[in-house]
Amino acid sequence: MSFFKDVSLRSAGTDLISFFRTTGTHSPWLFLAACVPTAIIIYTFYIDTLEKAKPPPPTVTYFESWPATRTIEESKAAIAEYQKRKDEMRAREKEAYKAFGRAVGMDVEKIEREAQLERAKKDAQADDSAAGAKQ
Repeated sequence: MSFFKDVSLRSAGTDLISFFRTTGTHSPWLFLAACVPTAIIIYTFYIDTLEKAKPPPPTVTYFESWPATRTIEESKAAIAEYQKRKDEMRAREKEAYKAFGRAVGMDVEKIEREAQLERAKKDAQADDSAAGAKQ
């Protein structure tokens, strides 16, 4: 901070006042003519950033996905129906991947058997570690 040790606001102010009092080619009006447009431009950029920093207000769309009078049984039935459709979609997707695997020459049954064995091993390890943690 040795650069700012010789700087003083009082001496800067007196220097500015003495500059304004001098007669000659330096005019206070020239100083204002240089400072005012610069200040206006800086202020305009400041206002512009304030306006653009605010996100537009969100548009809220209300829709009714189920009636308010729906019972718990109706909710459970809707959930079961949705789960059934989801399971059917997953089964169709699995069959599509198997068909693709057969088309490119893979033995998909062998791959599925290996995956089931690996899953069984992981489940057995998880059960063993859970049983070991309880003891």
